[in-house]
Amino acid sequence: MTLLAPAFLWTLVALAPLAAIYFLKVRPRKKPVTAFFLWQKIFTEKKASALFKRLRDVFSLLLMALAFAAIAFALAEPDFAGDERKDLLIVVDHSASMSAKDGATTRLDKAKKRARDLIAGMNGTQRAAVASFAEVTRMLEHPTRHRKALLEAVDSILPTELPSRVEALRALQPGDEWMKDTRVLLITDGCLDAPDRLPGVEVLRITDSAKNIGIARADLRSVPGGPARLGLFILPVSSFTEPVKTDITLTHVDSNRLVKIIPVTLSPGENAAVTLIMEDAPSGSWKATLGLEDALESDNTAFLYVPPRQPVPVGVLADDPFFFQNAVSAFERSDQMLSLAEDAKTAQLMLSKGRVPAGISTVVFQPSGESSVWSSVGSEISAPVPKVLAKDHPLLRYLDAETMTFAGARQITAPTGAVVLVADESGPPLIYLMRQGAQTVCVVNLDPLAAQFYLSAWFPVLIHNAAAHLTNREDMPPATLPTGSTARVPGHADATPFGPMLTTGFHEADSWTFATSLVSPEESLLKNDTLKENVKPIASGEAPSYWLFVLAIGILAGESILYHRRKVG
Repeated sequence: MTLLAPAFLWTLVALAPLAAIYFLKVRPRKKPVTAFFLWQKIFTEKKASALFKRLRDVFSLLLMALAFAAIAFALAEPDFAGDERKDLLIVVDHSASMSAKDGATTRLDKAKKRARDLIAGMNGTQRAAVASFAEVTRMLEHPTRHRKALLEAVDSILPTELPSRVEALRALQPGDEWMKDTRVLLITDGCLDAPDRLPGVEVLRITDSAKNIGIARADLRSVPGGPARLGLFILPVSSFTEPVKTDITLTHVDSNRLVKIIPVTLSPGENAAVTLIMEDAPSGSWKATLGLEDALESDNTAFLYVPPRQPVPVGVLADDPFFFQNAVSAFERSDQMLSLAEDAKTAQLMLSKGRVPAGISTVVFQPSGESSVWSSVGSEISAPVPKVLAKDHPLLRYLDAETMTFAGARQITAPTGAVVLVADESGPPLIYLMRQGAQTVCVVNLDPLAAQFYLSAWFPVLIHNAAAHLTNREDMPPATLPTGSTARVPGHADATPFGPMLTTGFHEADSWTFATSLVSPEESLLKNDTLKENVKPIASGEAPSYWLFVLAIGILAGESILYHRRKVG
């Protein structure tokens, strides 16, 4: 037994004055009387009952002392269950796997029932809060002793199509200062994205024998070899204990056309990926569906979106445009990301040598003359030694800039606000970015002919990266995003991220379509044997203090009844 408020035991000191009241003798006042014989009988009876009176007083004192001690111990809040009487934070997992059915009951139903049982049996002096957990943790009810409010918060938790994200629980670390007086109880099936990184919370496991198959990963994208050629990638998983046969049905949603039926046999666990190259396959919205009834429906369909091919029209501004034009034409024949613009008015991007056109994003080589994008063009740098300053910048992706030859580079100064990506060891910038309003300029400080850059493997890589970055297409969204994702609309530099997208399916945003699917192997497999239940004892029922107060009131009532009965009798 432990006492949660032992300081209240000092109230037992009051037993001393209580006992003194019982043993205090009141001296009677003497008065003369005319007839003593009238009082003689009374004094005789009083002497006969003196022993009984003393016993009665001691018995009353013991009852009063016992009642007072019960109150003192109630104030000290004794604990017999080992529960520290901290506030409880009941977190209910409502991620996609919690919608799995075992018969007619889902795991979420079982989790909510367990949460209700905890609240209904809570100690009357203990507070609790309720939160839901999936891709984020949401507080639904703050610490309170109001059981009805807590039960209503549990009832408000609805199923989702979202995967779990353990990182969302990191803010609930009980060791943190603001959580030091709180116990976190996570009610979950254990199908978490990173159970090994789960913070120090107490886990209450929901288990069943639900069986499921699902699409854990999916992709659909254009592949080289033709103008309408798509590659499909599907990774199925199964939690059945034996192999099961089913079909993957591939449908083009925009035309409502069934394109392909792929028979598959799925073994327990993660299966080999299903890949397929489709000729004459249109862009747009697609879906791949598994045709087997199982415990979880939301992972049986992967929604996919392939954007129409819209190459960036690129203009060329140079005295010797041949190499620039051929680089653009090569991309036009392969992934169709770039196309050669008919004139400068139709171009969205310029490849230039020596100068910067106004009002359009440009990749400019061999800067010369006067420009707001550089200053102080000086003498040629002798044997430049490049040093990468921003290794993870998207413009340098797949580009080994430190092995490039920067012959013909000159002593120039980048303006204030420029982002220098590569610089010579002596200081002058070799590749940098400068933004002026809606125009972004990439300056490459080298002479392409002297450096033989047109013949280098890095030439097309730099052109491709610069075109993607300057037209805001370097982070094209995948064919399908996990539910709960946010994404930027391609082609918009300062667009606010769209989302989060909370359901599976297609979502329209500013003339762009995003596809979202569950695509989570942890959720689809429906089991995790490594995460064990580790909940500590939780006090339930009325607190010991409550019963001590009841005992004290009973003793006081009993003592009062006995006292009055003797007095009347």
